[in-house]
Order: sequence, then C-alpha cells, then structure tokens
Amino acid sequence: MKWRKSKPGTENGGGCMMVLPTMFLLLFPTLFIGLGIHLFLKNREALSWPTTPIIITGSEAKSTYSEDSETNKRTYSVEVKIYFSGHFEGNSISSFFIRAAEVGDDEPPQVIIEQKQHELLTKYQRDGLTAHVNPADTTQTMVEPSLIGPIIMVVFGLILLLFIVRKHKEILAD
Repeated sequence: MKWRKSKPGTENGGGCMMVLPTMFLLLFPTLFIGLGIHLFLKNREALSWPTTPIIITGSEAKSTYSEDSETNKRTYSVEVKIYFSGHFEGNSISSFFIRAAEVGDDEPPQVIIEQKQHELLTKYQRDGLTAHVNPADTTQTMVEPSLIGPIIMVVFGLILLLFIVRKHKEILAD
C-alpha cells in the first residue's frame, strides 16, 4: 500500500482541517444576515398593507431565560402572548403577537410575571391600536412592523462576518 504525500502548503494545518471550521464559523453570520434580510422584506411588505383597528382580547404570560454558554449565567424575561381581534373588509380577523420584558438574573416570582404582563397589556390596550392586514390573505397580520430590528441584524451579521474573515486571514498568515 502506497501512502500519498500531502500537497505542498498543506502540512501546516491547511486543507480540510481549515476549511470545515471556517465554513462552520461563516454559517452563523450568514444565517443572521439572511434572516435579517428576510425579516426586512417581510416587514417592508407589511408596512404597505392596509391597517384595521384591533382590540386586545386576552393574554398569557410566562417566564423564560437565556443562558450564557461560557458563564452559565441566566437572564430571565417575561414573555407575554397578546391575543387580538378585529374586522377587515367584512372578515373577522384574530391572531396574537409576542412581546418580552427582561427582568434580571433571578427567576421572577409570579407577582413580577403578572406585573410585567399588566405593563405590556396597558401599553397595547389603547385607542388607535391597528394591525396591518394582507389583503390577499387576511390570516396574515402584523402589529407594529418595524425595519429597525432587521437592519440591526444585517449590520451585526456583516460585522461578525468581517471579523471572522479578518481573523481567518491572520491565522493563515501565521
């Protein structure tokens, strides 16, 4: 059995051992950029849809957390699912949207969850609350579509992508 010699320039960690981690690292910012572009286009389209008045019909609240993988530190939030209904061109519409409020490092007691739920409901239980409704498919509605969040996602993804590419070039140069 003959062993093949590696190609010149691959003895110092090149080849497949550099390609796979690089592809994996590029995947995250690329997904972030792609999701940001998708949300931007979706929200931009929703901003052109006609609006209709809606009323809040109910809500559910729960405690959620995100965990830092390095420190195992948890950050807790109260997530509120807000249900609404209205009428658009003679059709009844109903759906929900989710809003969250960060509450800190400790799991919130039920009193805090209810307080945050009440705060978010108070914000949305007002006259003049509207939903953008897709006239082609009235099951598609959006409350307060925004372009700012998707733009931030794309910019963050681009910055992360540039950082990864620069670090990869520095590693290859060494």
